[in-house]
Amino acid sequence: MSARDDILQQLRSTLADQELRFPPPVAEPLTAESRMTVTSARGTPLLLARRFGEELEQLHGSYEIVETATEARLTLINRLVEWMEQDEADRTGAVVETGQEKSVLTWEPDLLPISGLGPALEDMNLKLVAPSDLTSSESREAVRFIRYGVSGVEAAFASTGTMLVAAKPGASRAASLLPFYHLALISFSQLYSTIESWLAERRQSKDLTDIVRGHANLTLITGPSKSADIEMNLTLGVHGPRFVHAILFD
Repeated sequence: MSARDDILQQLRSTLADQELRFPPPVAEPLTAESRMTVTSARGTPLLLARRFGEELEQLHGSYEIVETATEARLTLINRLVEWMEQDEADRTGAVVETGQEKSVLTWEPDLLPISGLGPALEDMNLKLVAPSDLTSSESREAVRFIRYGVSGVEAAFASTGTMLVAAKPGASRAASLLPFYHLALISFSQLYSTIESWLAERRQSKDLTDIVRGHANLTLITGPSKSADIEMNLTLGVHGPRFVHAILFD
């Protein structure tokens, strides 16, 4: 008998034991009430926002919580300015101008959860770029060197610090995947304790199918892009944003 056959025989013998506690001889089907979640979070929207931020920080991201959409707009502008000033300070050697240094890759302004962002950034000589198509080499080249991205979210899950971003016309997934810096705007109304609670609400509203079929892409984002070698040396920003910052607001 080979080693593999021996292992399989041991498994069959163990599973045949009548006193084995698992699996049960008759398994009851899971219901919405009995289905268990891997993670959990509870509390008011503010507590969920804090839990989301704490989880995101553990994943090398960052966050801020403000009270209103107006404060969120001001916080976003300040964060972009800080990133740009840091980039300027970190530059060494020859500087190659691409014409995209003052651009921000984003969604169409009316799809973002705060208003007035476009005029506010234009007053600071910054340009919002919301690509409608990235299938041609020319359209991709036009956003290739943009280092800053701003997007909204479909939902955010407090227990894991995860954002669900849905791509659709006017809301390109490039804004959250392509730039070196990604800033996500999250209203308290989009916060859920877990992904399971969001799915349960969508099933109850009977719009889950529409959400899945109505978007070109659904992406779960949990912190910055990460990669590690066999020795577990972590590198951030290899195939996506190096910095992910969330602004949560009521």
